[in-house]
Amino acid sequence: MDGSFVDLRLNQRSGQGEDSFWPSFTDIMTVIVMIFMLAMVILLLRNMELLNQLRATIAAEQQAAELARTTGEENATLEEKLIAREYELSMLRMQQMRMDERAEEQEAAIASQRHQISNLSRERDQLDTQVARLTREGDLQRNQLTQANRHIEQLNTTLDQLNQQQTLTQADLEALRLAYSKQEEALTTALSRNEETSQELSDLQLNYSDLQIKYDKLLRPARTPKGKTLVEVRYAKAGGKYLIDYRGPGESEFKRISQQRLDDKLTRLKAKDNNLYIKVILPKDSGLSYSEAWSFTNHLHKNYDYYFQEEALKERIVE
Repeated sequence: MDGSFVDLRLNQRSGQGEDSFWPSFTDIMTVIVMIFMLAMVILLLRNMELLNQLRATIAAEQQAAELARTTGEENATLEEKLIAREYELSMLRMQQMRMDERAEEQEAAIASQRHQISNLSRERDQLDTQVARLTREGDLQRNQLTQANRHIEQLNTTLDQLNQQQTLTQADLEALRLAYSKQEEALTTALSRNEETSQELSDLQLNYSDLQIKYDKLLRPARTPKGKTLVEVRYAKAGGKYLIDYRGPGESEFKRISQQRLDDKLTRLKAKDNNLYIKVILPKDSGLSYSEAWSFTNHLHKNYDYYFQEEALKERIVE
């Protein structure tokens, strides 16, 4: 053996091998223990680093899950608000249709009354013409009487008759004028009363609608699609034909269907789930009248919508 390593063999003859065995063994064991401890320290440090990374990963996953849950709730709330605003918009459009129809009816009534006034004015002009003609005839007859003064004795009877006729004609004319004046006053009064009645009716209907809405809000919770099965129906009219588009639960697109198929689908859905929220969409240029839009919406709500089903049930209980 060279001088770099200690000879650990026990069969050395010299006493130097026996004396140096234990110190060399101790040194070797010390080195082994130090290596072991160094390895343990490295492993502990590595495990602590991995543990910190694991904790950071778990915290990041929890934050991501919380963010996803918060985002989902915000999306659901926004969707509910959007549906509620679309429903209010449909109701406002229906009210606008109703006001337009009432305005058209009032314009038609005013046009009819103006036509009646025009007829009465024309009759008055005809009466004035008749009076002028009779006046001219009277003047002509007086001229004839003047020219035929020598025959005045013979024509006295005829003149008296003509005077009587003229008196009667003037009396009839005065009566007609009086009747026309009374009719004109009655028409003016009727027009004034009609306007006042229309205004009072509009005010009463508006007050009733406001009271009804307030009453419903006080007694019942608001109509909401939250927790309900949403069914969307788009209704319009083009070329004299009614157009119905349907999108059921879980469907991504609208499909064109007939009224009969729509009722069949809603009846089957209601039999499976009596918790339907019927969302009726009326496009801005739907081409519908107020009565058509209201009749269609009222039909779907009363027959299939959860909110109006509960209202009908309460009315039956009260009765």
